[in-house]
Amino acid sequence: MINRIVKWNKERLLDKQEFNLKTETTHILEELIEANYKNAKSDKARQFANQLVGFIITSEPSDEGEIVDAFADIVVFAIGSILKLKYNPELVMDEVLKEIESRTGSIINGKFVKDNQSTMYKADMHNCKLKE
Repeated sequence: MINRIVKWNKERLLDKQEFNLKTETTHILEELIEANYKNAKSDKARQFANQLVGFIITSEPSDEGEIVDAFADIVVFAIGSILKLKYNPELVMDEVLKEIESRTGSIINGKFVKDNQSTMYKADMHNCKLKE
C-alpha cells in the first residue's frame, strides 16, 4: 500500500517539491474539514485550513525527526479511527488509492489539483465494513 502511495507521488513529481510544514498541515486540515462538513467546498475548506494553520504553526520546528514522527502518528491515528468506525483499513486504503490513481490533473502551487470530473473510479466503502 505504501509503495502505491509513493509511486503516485513520484508520478506527479510531488516528491520533488520542497517540504513546507504549513502547506502539508493545510492539506491534512483541508481533508478533515471536507470530511466533517457535508457541503464543504474544497476552496472554502482550503481557506479555513489556511486560517487554522496560521493559528497552529507560528514557527518552523527545527527537528525533522519530530516532524516525521508527527506525520507517522497521524497515519497511526487515522488507521485507528478507521477501525473504530468498523472498517477494514487495508480495504479502505485500496479503495481510496483506486480512486486517487484514476484521477487526472496538474500541479498548481505545489498541490495536485484534479481536473473537473476527472475521477474515473469512485471509492466504494460498502465492501470495506468489518464483519461483526
